[in-house]
Amino acid sequence: MLINLTVSRYFAAICFFICCLFLLYCEQTVQAADQSANITRLSEILPDKPWPERRKEILRRWLELLGPFPEKVLPLESKLEQVEQKDGLTRYHVSFQTEADDRVTGWLLVPDAAKKKPTPAIICIHSTTWGSGKDATIGLSGRRPIDPPRDPQVGAAYGLTLAQHGFVTLSIDLLTDGERIDPRHRVMDTRPFYQKHPEWSIVGKNTWDIMRSVDFLQTLDFVDHGQIGCTGWSLGGHTALFAAAFDERITATVSNGGVLDWWRQTAAWSREPSSWAPWRKGIDEPTSSKKLERRFGFKTNSGPYVYIKSFRPYIDDPSRQIPIDFDSLMALVAPRPLLIISTEHEFYRHRFFPKAQQTLEIYANWKDADGLPSVLKARQERRGYAETLEYYGTQHLMKPEKIERQLGEFGAGDCFSWFSFPGGHSFPGVARRMTFAWFDRWLGRTLY
Repeated sequence: MLINLTVSRYFAAICFFICCLFLLYCEQTVQAADQSANITRLSEILPDKPWPERRKEILRRWLELLGPFPEKVLPLESKLEQVEQKDGLTRYHVSFQTEADDRVTGWLLVPDAAKKKPTPAIICIHSTTWGSGKDATIGLSGRRPIDPPRDPQVGAAYGLTLAQHGFVTLSIDLLTDGERIDPRHRVMDTRPFYQKHPEWSIVGKNTWDIMRSVDFLQTLDFVDHGQIGCTGWSLGGHTALFAAAFDERITATVSNGGVLDWWRQTAAWSREPSSWAPWRKGIDEPTSSKKLERRFGFKTNSGPYVYIKSFRPYIDDPSRQIPIDFDSLMALVAPRPLLIISTEHEFYRHRFFPKAQQTLEIYANWKDADGLPSVLKARQERRGYAETLEYYGTQHLMKPEKIERQLGEFGAGDCFSWFSFPGGHSFPGVARRMTFAWFDRWLGRTLY
């Protein structure tokens, strides 16, 4: 009898625990649905207005969150120093001015072939590292400067592999990493930035630094100034997307593993206000939790990293309507080529496909008009247009005027695409091959 009573109590406790988990799941599901419902979709922003007016409004809303870019564009005062020449590549250490008291640092890799004629260039943005920054992007180190380069299958050294593929690549340090860590602060610590720029955001700052990177590349005579791409993984992936949205000089973009969704969590887009405070005297203890230590194998002394400080009210009040979403950010890139790569699970977590649908609608229905970039002109200028005219002219007896008219009606649907892969957050070989193919196709380095 006693045994049966004990078993019954044990069974009841298990049932109660399962019910609690189910209720918690339901609550989180409802919260997620509510949060998703309180976000302004692309289709809801001035739906009856022409695209130029809608685009202007989208830019305004994003800049309200990110903060304004600097009004004054300073001279670059760039410095370029050759470091080594090896395996068909010349490596330069570069730096250039982005603000009055701030310089971007980077590695410039130049293939030997680029010295013969202007060559397309790609800005390569590193993921979150613990001090390596640009070094990880060209395979000089792992996440920390003391770590060996990461397994090639992880694919972190895309600045190197794209240069080996024939592109000029510029791999820069983002602020708070690499050479741009304030010696008084941790790596990835944005507190001094917000002390200096209380109305800006580190996302806006990173975007501005990529725009200045385009300025720098356009001063180099061995770079094709009209063929500049941008790519990155993880932190670099979402930075590449923001940069492409705000700088129309970026011709083609691949964003791998970048965040594409608003998460109303303290550790996501905007941490608690104490993370904005000026630096205190002394050195903080390592920030690593046991969970992070298990994941990475060492304690990390980094952060706090606050992406967009002004997003905090939307975390504190989940019912508050977010005025913009990432479908609008992707649409700002139109009609320029944009490839989004991520894991299957990340696409699910980011609710990607409803966003992709709305973005694709902008691309597919693109019509060249005054004040809008011409997709037809871009197709005519890229490698392969002559082959199009020759094939359809000889095989189908079509006149060039008809081919031109049909391509003009085609829109830009093929300029936006996405690709997913199984597994974890990484940049594996299959994603790298897609990246190479995308840049080959749209930057015109090769036809096949």
